[in-house]
Amino acid sequence: MKLIIVFTALISLSAYANQINDQTNSNLNSKPPQVLQQLSSVERSIKYGESHSYLIETKGSHFIFGEVEQDSIDVKIQVFAPNGLEINAFNETKVGYEPFIIDTQISGQYKILLSASEKDSSGMYSIRLIRNEVIASDLNKRLEQLLSPYDKQTTPGAVFGVFEKGNVTHIQSVGMANLAHTIPFEVDMPTNIGSVSKQFTAMAILLLEKQGKLSLTDDLRKHLPELPEFSDKITIKHVLTHTTGLREIFNLLGMRGWTGEEFIEKNQALEVVKKQVELQVKPGEKMNYNNTGFTLLSIIVERVTEQTFSKWMKENIFEPLDMNNTYVRRDPGHIIPRATQGYGVDENGFREVGDLYSAVGAGAIYTTVEDMAKWSQNYITGKLGGKNVITKLTTRGVLNNGEEQTYALGLSVNDYRGLLRYMHSGADMAHYTNYVFFPEIDKGLFLNTNNTAFNMSIWNRFVDEVVGKDFVESTEGNAEEGETKIIDLPANHLAKLTGKYKSELLGVVADIKATEEQLKIAFDDGDAQPLTTYSEKEFGFNDGQYKLTFLMNNDEASALTIKTSSDDYEFKKLEPFDPTHEQLNEYTGRYFSNELEVLYTIAINEKNKLTVKLYTSPTLELVPLEQDTFSETSMINTDLIFIRNEIGKVTKLELSNGRTQGVVFERMP
Repeated sequence: MKLIIVFTALISLSAYANQINDQTNSNLNSKPPQVLQQLSSVERSIKYGESHSYLIETKGSHFIFGEVEQDSIDVKIQVFAPNGLEINAFNETKVGYEPFIIDTQISGQYKILLSASEKDSSGMYSIRLIRNEVIASDLNKRLEQLLSPYDKQTTPGAVFGVFEKGNVTHIQSVGMANLAHTIPFEVDMPTNIGSVSKQFTAMAILLLEKQGKLSLTDDLRKHLPELPEFSDKITIKHVLTHTTGLREIFNLLGMRGWTGEEFIEKNQALEVVKKQVELQVKPGEKMNYNNTGFTLLSIIVERVTEQTFSKWMKENIFEPLDMNNTYVRRDPGHIIPRATQGYGVDENGFREVGDLYSAVGAGAIYTTVEDMAKWSQNYITGKLGGKNVITKLTTRGVLNNGEEQTYALGLSVNDYRGLLRYMHSGADMAHYTNYVFFPEIDKGLFLNTNNTAFNMSIWNRFVDEVVGKDFVESTEGNAEEGETKIIDLPANHLAKLTGKYKSELLGVVADIKATEEQLKIAFDDGDAQPLTTYSEKEFGFNDGQYKLTFLMNNDEASALTIKTSSDDYEFKKLEPFDPTHEQLNEYTGRYFSNELEVLYTIAINEKNKLTVKLYTSPTLELVPLEQDTFSETSMINTDLIFIRNEIGKVTKLELSNGRTQGVVFERMP
């Protein structure tokens, strides 16, 4: 599992991208497509290299829900509109149940294309169409439609809620809270909310500041004197706004072979910082999302109050707001009453997954829709802390150069279609969460799932369905909402846009590929998904949730920007790099990091690919990115940058993955 625990857009980008597989139309069977009849199951065998086509006829705006049961084969599902363009793809599980949903806008035949995912594989599957009905106009019925793929006793579940003026107005849960004991996911079951927890940690710090026990301007070393004395002071406010320059604990430990479920005590965050030689950037210079700092804040709370973080939060935040089903989970052994169990997926189907260790302060809060409604109402009333504290909590940070951030204190604060929006997303090892609150209309939404195969792309549909009538700005003509005119571009123009593009901020590589008719995008050598064409430079993906714009230079693409609902992310085009065996041999050897206390062995395998081996891991294959730079995305999730001396000999190795930069490995004799 990927260790980069991310916020807002990146959760959706990387998680959704890894669900999708690339498939062209070149290997279609000659057998004519079969029309799927509702609730009629079709069972067939398939082998790698084959594709099976099915047609679904629909009129106008319809909700389509179908399912594939993968008996002995992992299949990928592609969806094509009546005009022949691919509009979506699904490959979230390797065995068992694989749902697909479509919101149609035009009448005609939609094609479902099934193919085997893995080379040299063959096996049986069955497919059936569950629903083909008009998109519901009633909100409750619409929520029931969108959640229906997970309303089964054999899948982990989810809960979705809407609240207004502190009261829950709509709520629905589906699926199972515990598969082993067949316990349904109930609406009042506490569930891990991951990084959505950060706003609660920020409130704790502000309440202690109000009591005079600390200040946002305090140097971290005032409360944590064992930290190194860096050249620049790091304040508590730097931590709250993710501008510290500290290494990201989860990314860094991942470079050491840590997979997320092994025991890591929260004081490990102190050890991570103590071993950091220098800051990645000057504090306040730029935002780089950081869990390390928020874990340190939980330790500061304990030292200042002389109470455990979980007990202090309960007595000073949860109980005053009557949040009776909200808890800080001290560690994954701490029993939370009626809590949902998290589930991942592997080649055997769903598997139980433990919580992320060392997450207290950065995450680790379990709560419910009702309690999030009470918490959100405090943004309006200031019952806890008062109006001044709420203002501080929701005021966006400012960088050293005067640029305003889109992040306040533990919370994203921005504008969405003319409405002020507070928001955060969260991901633990097996729980995903989205939270949004619109203070101007006193309305909020909350989605939480214990299923890593849950399609989180439906979140924006939830928001638009619930808040659409309240939006100040129309979505007409807005490419990122997928409502602009979709056009066709010639293949020679699409070819100019292909290539690999890298975001230094995210540590993510986007690979743009082209078929004869459209572009596709894959992240970190993962699976590809289709792009919808809006203009020669503008494209959309993930059901129109994201807008992608190319920067052209002399009629060739040189960079691209991915615009999400909260931020823009820049990706620079990489020069192609295809090293020979002789070039690969220049990198081989052993490299040791004093900071990580770990040894990497770099070698060449029988496929003439560069590999890396840690003592705790299998041999991992590296992918060339650009000159002297390779990436590994299956376990350590990082770029490996080989450093040469003045005569061109490789003497060092640096690891960087967006949140953790420049971890040095010295080449051993």
